[in-house]
Amino acid sequence: MPTTDNPLRFIHISDTHINPDTNYTLDYAQYTPLIGAQALVKAVNDLPFMPDFILHTGDVAYDPVPEVYPEIKTLLETLKAPIHYLVGNHDDAKAIQRVLMGRNAETIQDYLYYDFEVKEVHVVCLDSNGAHNPQYPSGTVTDEQLIWLNDICRSDDERPLVIAVHHNIIPTGVPWLDTWMRMENGEAFHDIVSQARARLCGVFFGHIHQNITTLRDGVMYVAASSSWCQFYSYPIPENTRHSPDIITNPGFNVVSISEQTTFIRRHTFAIK
Repeated sequence: MPTTDNPLRFIHISDTHINPDTNYTLDYAQYTPLIGAQALVKAVNDLPFMPDFILHTGDVAYDPVPEVYPEIKTLLETLKAPIHYLVGNHDDAKAIQRVLMGRNAETIQDYLYYDFEVKEVHVVCLDSNGAHNPQYPSGTVTDEQLIWLNDICRSDDERPLVIAVHHNIIPTGVPWLDTWMRMENGEAFHDIVSQARARLCGVFFGHIHQNITTLRDGVMYVAASSSWCQFYSYPIPENTRHSPDIITNPGFNVVSISEQTTFIRRHTFAIK
C-alpha cells in the first residue's frame, strides 16, 4: 500500500497526436505534434525522480493511420518508466495493442480495456470510443465495460482505485465541452464510479487539451494538457466551440498517491 514516505507516483500525459507527416500541424498550433512529443519525453525524463509508470489517456496519434505507430513506439519507448496506453478518438485501437503494447492477435480487443496493480493501487483503463453521434467527437463506454466497471466499483476491494478514460465525463458549464466533446453516457459512468468514492483517488482523462479538475459527489475528475496545443474552456455561454489557447504551455501531471492523499502537480514545459 502506498504511504507518505513511499507513495505511488505516476505521470499523466495525453493527446500527443503524433502524425506520420513530420511537418503536419494546424493553423492554430505553434509547432508540430512531433516537436511537442519530443519535448514531452525530455521533460518527463528530466524529472528528479523515477515514476512508477506513465499513463497516456489517448489520442496518441493523429489520425488513426496504423503505419505511424512504429514511429510513435520509437519515440515513446525512450521514456524511462513503463507506459500504459488508452485509446483516443483519433487512435487505432488494434494498432496500439499490436505495436505499442506487444499483444498478439489472440489477445487484441475491439475495445481496449484492462486493469493492473502497482503498489497495491488498482488502476482501471477504459475505452470510451463506443457508438456515438457521428457529428461530434464524443463517445461512449460500452455496456460490457460498464458492467465490468460496476463490479469493480461496488466490490469490497479496499485497494486505492484509479480510473482512466479518454473522453470528458461530466458537465462543466463550458458549452463546447458539454455538448460537443463529452462522453454521451457520462451520467451512467459517474453513477457507477461514485459507488467507489471512498477509495477512488481520481478519474483521469484527456481529449479536451486543457488541465482541468472537476469535483462532483466526492469524485475528482482530472484532465491533462496536450503536448501539442491547448484549448480555452471558460464556463461562459460564448465558449461554444474549441478555441486555441496560445498562451498556455504544453504539460503533463505528476500524480502522487499515499494512504491519505492524492496530490497532483501540474507541470509545463516550453518548446525551444
